[in-house]
Amino acid sequence: MIFWQLTLYAISVGMFFSVLAMGWGLILRSAKFFNLAYGGAFLVGGYMMFLFYRMWNVHFVFSILLSLFGSGLYMLLSYKFIFSVLLRRKAKSLILLIASFGLLTATSAILGMIFGNQSTLIARHLSDIYTVNVFGAVLNLAQVVAIVFVPVLIFVFAYIRSSTRFGRAMRAIEDDSEVAELVGIPKDKTLLQIFFISGTLAGLGGIAEGFDLGLIPTSGLIIILPTIVATVVGGMQSFWGGILGAFILAIAQQLTIVFFGGSWVQAVPFVILIIMLLLRPQGILKR
Repeated sequence: MIFWQLTLYAISVGMFFSVLAMGWGLILRSAKFFNLAYGGAFLVGGYMMFLFYRMWNVHFVFSILLSLFGSGLYMLLSYKFIFSVLLRRKAKSLILLIASFGLLTATSAILGMIFGNQSTLIARHLSDIYTVNVFGAVLNLAQVVAIVFVPVLIFVFAYIRSSTRFGRAMRAIEDDSEVAELVGIPKDKTLLQIFFISGTLAGLGGIAEGFDLGLIPTSGLIIILPTIVATVVGGMQSFWGGILGAFILAIAQQLTIVFFGGSWVQAVPFVILIIMLLLRPQGILKR
C-alpha cells in the first residue's frame, strides 16, 4: 500500500516537473540562455489565479484562462522589451542570465508587497482540496488532475512540434536561428510565440502549486532549480529529455523521503545535477 502511494505521488510530481521542464526547455533551445525569469511566470500564474478565483470569486475556468494568459503575457513582454533587445545586441549568455535573475527578483518583490510573504493557498472551497482514494492511495485533486491531464498535454504538444507549421519553425530556430531567417522563418515573431507558450506552461505549474502546497514570493526561485535539473539531466537539446529528467528527479525525491526523510529532499536536485555534469554533461538524450 505504501509503495502504491509513493508510486502515484512520484508520477504526479513527475508530471508537475514535466510541464515546467517543457516550458523552460523551449526558451533554452530557441533563445539559447538560462531564463530564470521563468520562475516569475510561475508566480504570476499562481497569484493571478489566487486573485481571480479566491479573492474576486471569478468562475474557475475563466480564472484559469485569465491566469494562463497573464503568465504568458508576462513572458512575452519580458522578451519584447528586455531579452529581444539584448539578443539583438549579441549579449553573452551571462548577461541574459543576470537580466533574467533581476526580472525574477523584481517580480518576487512586487508580488510579495501585494500579496504578502505568507503562504497563499488558492483553494476557496473544501471541494478544491478534496482527496481521492485510488486503490488505497490518497491523492488530492491537483495530483489527480496532473496524472490525468498532463500526459494529454505532453502528446498534444509533441504533435504540434512535429506536425505543424509553427512546430517546424520552432525546431528550425532551435537548430540554427540565422539559417531559419534566411529561409523565410520570422524569427522574432516565432520567439514571441515561444515565450508566450512557455509562460503559460509556467503559469500552469504555479496554479498547481497554489492548489497543492501554496505559494510564497520565493516559490519562483525555489522551483527553478529542479526545473533546470530535470532539463539538464534528460538532455537540454531534447524535448523528451526534459520529461525523462522530470521523472528521474521525482523518483529520486520519493526514494530520498523513504530512506533519509523529507528534510533531505531539497538537496536531491543539487546532488543529481553535480553527478550528471561530471558523468554526462550533455544529458541522457541527445537532440
